Amino acid sequence: MIRPEFREALENQQQVLVILWAFFFLGIFVYLWIAEFLVARLGPPSGSAASELGRIVIWILSFIELATLVWWKKRSLTTEAILGGVSQHKLLQALRGHSSPVEERAAAVVSSYITSKVVAFAIIEAIAVFGLVVNIVGRHTVDQYLLSLASGALLVVEFPFKPRLQELLSAVEKESP
Repeated sequence: MIRPEFREALENQQQVLVILWAFFFLGIFVYLWIAEFLVARLGPPSGSAASELGRIVIWILSFIELATLVWWKKRSLTTEAILGGVSQHKLLQALRGHSSPVEERAAAVVSSYITSKVVAFAIIEAIAVFGLVVNIVGRHTVDQYLLSLASGALLVVEFPFKPRLQELLSAVEKESP
């Protein structure tokens, strides 16, 4: 059984995750602003073949990032992966106040969930960064907007809802003797 005060500490980690999610989400708008600021000062694009090749490479990298996200979610964000692979992630400092094996396991599960979610956010954010790069290098503003929109939509899908964390904690309690 998880003590109520420790359960609260575990569930409070979801608020930290939401704050991190918000920073990733706001980062997309920062990239759009940076591009608007820089592109206006850089002048018209060169229209070179290298610029077009760079554009193609960035789109390929974006699709690779999308495939990486799908792979990461299957590998690290399913209930089975989180409950089964908790030893792979370091215990977060804020969750070291456990007083029983069940609480230690719950802390490890929450650490695994948070770490895996942050990695997913970073993978998604990379798509928005690619949009910034393609706009600065080749002045492909529409491409940046498309990649930023895709990144924002994926972040919305990956929003860290509290019931998911509670579900994981319930699963830990059910598996304990």
